[in-house]
Amino acid sequence: MDIFNSEIKDCINSIIENKLPILKENKDFNEKYSQLNNTMDELERSLSNNQKILFNNLIKLFYETEEYYFTLSYFLGLKCGKDIKKL
Repeated sequence: MDIFNSEIKDCINSIIENKLPILKENKDFNEKYSQLNNTMDELERSLSNNQKILFNNLIKLFYETEEYYFTLSYFLGLKCGKDIKKL
């Protein structure tokens, strides 16, 4: 089974997106998330049109690669879940 095929990756990312409210309950995450968005907005306002295109492509690629991290993390959690509970 290819864990990174489109269907599986999309399904896992949907699960994660539905669980984001749990993550947003974490104060440290919320601060970093807000700071990230504010910094991206501020940077984008200062860019030329060509730079904005590059910046938006960079952000798009960041989110697309993040989906692979989520998928891998999900499967590692399934595989190592019992060991994680022991920590």
